[in-house]
Amino acid sequence: MNLLQFPAGDTIFAPGDLAARAFQIQSGRVDLLRRTASETIQVAQLGPGDVFGEMSLIEERPHSLTARAMSNVELSTLTRTEFEQFLTSDPARLQDYLRALFERLRGLSAQLDSAAGSPVPADASAVFPIVRRVEAEVQTIHAKRQEELVVTLYPLTRRAAATLPLDGLPVTKYPFRIGRAAEEHEPRPLDLNDLWLVDRMPFNISRNHASLEQTPAGIAIQDRGSSLGIFVNEAHIGGGSPHRYAMLEEGENTVILGMPMSPYQFRIHIARN
Repeated sequence: MNLLQFPAGDTIFAPGDLAARAFQIQSGRVDLLRRTASETIQVAQLGPGDVFGEMSLIEERPHSLTARAMSNVELSTLTRTEFEQFLTSDPARLQDYLRALFERLRGLSAQLDSAAGSPVPADASAVFPIVRRVEAEVQTIHAKRQEELVVTLYPLTRRAAATLPLDGLPVTKYPFRIGRAAEEHEPRPLDLNDLWLVDRMPFNISRNHASLEQTPAGIAIQDRGSSLGIFVNEAHIGGGSPHRYAMLEEGENTVILGMPMSPYQFRIHIARN
């Protein structure tokens, strides 16, 4: 594993570049960008501890995104050869990279499920697994997309308030992942969450439950393979539902993780800056 440094504004890799290694951010911030014929779309905002380029550890396809340093950054790197060696000799060193790989697989699974449950195929050009029926929304709000969306997560129940401040938690990175914290008797999970919720049996929260995604149409919430799913403005996604995501509305949204009477209930407020 080597350390690399990039000044703010530098491109770490671009579409078509050889995918020869994965990166973990030691300091600074990195944006992942997708370029279309008419614009550049931000896919993810990453900070210290985050891993990107992880698919290069298992496949040799060139990069499809642009990774750009948004501040001075220091990155540790892992080549495919090192990955294969550490899998047998020192797998503990790979936990962060394995978490990122598992999260990518969960996202691909959600994309396949969304495509299978929709009457039309998923849009392959979308940044996140949003199917074609949102394309009309993208066109109607195109003029507003330059405005920054301000997303704040508020607790609606005492159990939710045990994790979140009453005056709300601003969401400042995407994807923003939510899941259950491991209990004392459970091994340290290969999970990748930004908000850890402490739950008690019978569990409402899965270890990898939900994520907030920034899409061309706005903010979406996606189920990450939970057992009970999510209620979003009274609509059910995940769990036994064929739907795996829902678009959030500007203004107020009610989100319940787990059963309809789950103690993990939240209000997500979305406004334009």
